[in-house]
Amino acid sequence: MRRTIKSLLCASFFFLAVAFAAGQSQYQVLYSFGANGSGDGSLPKGKLILDQQGNLYGTTYGGGANANGTAFELSPSTGGQWSEAILYNFGSNSDGSDGAFPAAGLILDSAGNLYGTTERGGTVWGTVFELSPPSQQGGAWTETVLYTFSGGTDGCYPEGKLLFDAAGNLYGTASQCGGETVSAGTAFELTPVGDGTWKETVLHSFCSEGGNCRDGADPKAGVTFDTAGNLYGTTYAGGGGGGIGYGAVYELSPSAGGGWTENILHVFGQNASHPMSEINMDESGNLYGTANGGGLRGCNPGCGGVFKLTKVGGEWKNLLFQFNGQNGGNPAAGIFLVSQKNLAFGTTAYGGNGGTVYEFQGAKHTVLYNFCSQPNCADGSVPTTALISDTSGHLYGTTQEGGPYGQGVVFKITP
Repeated sequence: MRRTIKSLLCASFFFLAVAFAAGQSQYQVLYSFGANGSGDGSLPKGKLILDQQGNLYGTTYGGGANANGTAFELSPSTGGQWSEAILYNFGSNSDGSDGAFPAAGLILDSAGNLYGTTERGGTVWGTVFELSPPSQQGGAWTETVLYTFSGGTDGCYPEGKLLFDAAGNLYGTASQCGGETVSAGTAFELTPVGDGTWKETVLHSFCSEGGNCRDGADPKAGVTFDTAGNLYGTTYAGGGGGGIGYGAVYELSPSAGGGWTENILHVFGQNASHPMSEINMDESGNLYGTANGGGLRGCNPGCGGVFKLTKVGGEWKNLLFQFNGQNGGNPAAGIFLVSQKNLAFGTTAYGGNGGTVYEFQGAKHTVLYNFCSQPNCADGSVPTTALISDTSGHLYGTTQEGGPYGQGVVFKITP
């Protein structure tokens, strides 16, 4: 059934009119993982979220009490310091049924519950989970596994962030498995049944056409809604661009009689390849994302770029900015849009010194920060997550590596 999606729930591409400060960027490390050994988590790969009280929530792919990753909260305190609290240590069940290695960030519902995915665990193939806050102050958060992937036609190894619709259903992708003959991933919906369980529906199995996977393969990012209820995403491979392909941008549209129809909007090639980012959308319906590879050879293999897809005369046209290594390279994350100000912000995992934070003002690209600017990369390196913003224009993100303990950092930057 076709759903009307409220724009305020389209968290993957919301637009926020914020007052960005002029002048030189100010960079601050809020927290360095490894301060308590590996117990406080390491290798943060997922996008942060911010609650109304100014607390940050995220996941680490590794570390924690069981070395299977964590969900954490960072809270500001007096004097500009931030304190970390571990909300959950994955791998706490002896059989691994609670999941392991969360690669994506979390999402938050109106009741304060957190939702996410683990790439492994469950029955090996990954999970979708909910974390519920304690009923009493000082109590522990409770994890509930909403769905365990079987490694069959339902998909496996989810790496992307989840998304709610207005009815409370969850949407996401699994990077592998799915289909009858080819293991190339799925796009799925989870619907609450009413007895505490959730039912999975596969919206699309990638590489369903076989061969070189013209419909895409290996979706590493989650999906994004438009206001009409269509879903947009990227696949790391497939698209029919030679061999297994360089990746694609796809649209999934719900049909009146049930089911979803896929439409490939763009196929990548050697000038920009292998997108790992989610899709962002501006108020005019233009689509934005990043390509991890291809293009200029200042990086190996190619530095990748930022793309913009604009619909002209019923066809999607691609505008591309290519990184050259010195100004960044190999972006793994999507971008943060401030459409009212014609601004966009993002990160590159490599290039510069140890990755960059960049800004687009219209078509003008500016490097706001080069990681590894401090001795021994104490300021962090290899940022692979998209940025978020508060209402004052401060941007927040994570790095997978670097920091005083070499296990990544959470940072704030004011453009």
